[in-house]
Amino acid sequence: MSHKFLFFSALIPILILACNGKPESGTAAAPGGKPIGEVPPGNYLSMKINGVEWKADNDLFGAFHPKGYNKAIIISGSKGPKNKDEQTFNINLYNTEGPGTYQFKTGNPDLNVAQLGNLSPANYMYGNVMGFDMTVKVTKASTNPDIIEATFEGSLNGNAGDVLKVTEGKFYYHE
Repeated sequence: MSHKFLFFSALIPILILACNGKPESGTAAAPGGKPIGEVPPGNYLSMKINGVEWKADNDLFGAFHPKGYNKAIIISGSKGPKNKDEQTFNINLYNTEGPGTYQFKTGNPDLNVAQLGNLSPANYMYGNVMGFDMTVKVTKASTNPDIIEATFEGSLNGNAGDVLKVTEGKFYYHE
């Protein structure tokens, strides 16, 4: 299987998120047509990757059971400039009832996924089809307004054969 195929198949969930909403006034939008961009005050997505802090500084988004998804909880955010160097992270949980602890790994029956893209030019994909093993504890989840609070930890396998250890993951999103 070619590296290009793996790369593009790993991007499918990101593209679905990017294309599902209706942009408003030229801004990017998330599922349901809600604009995304700078991180709203008080909201955050952070984690330690192999002991080094990683913190989203744009496109922070959370959703609970958005229209068109199978009882999904979506956690996502990006770090860095809005160009080829932007790092994107997301966790998509499907078939969820609400708050609880979700343990999942590559090949799970609900198709839950965790992925980090573009950590560096050589290390462009972690998780997704490369492999992952995550535990996500969702403590709050609601719609209208969307509120997601969660912690997470686990591992993400990379395209170069390395493994990232994710610890102290925290997500707080209040629409």
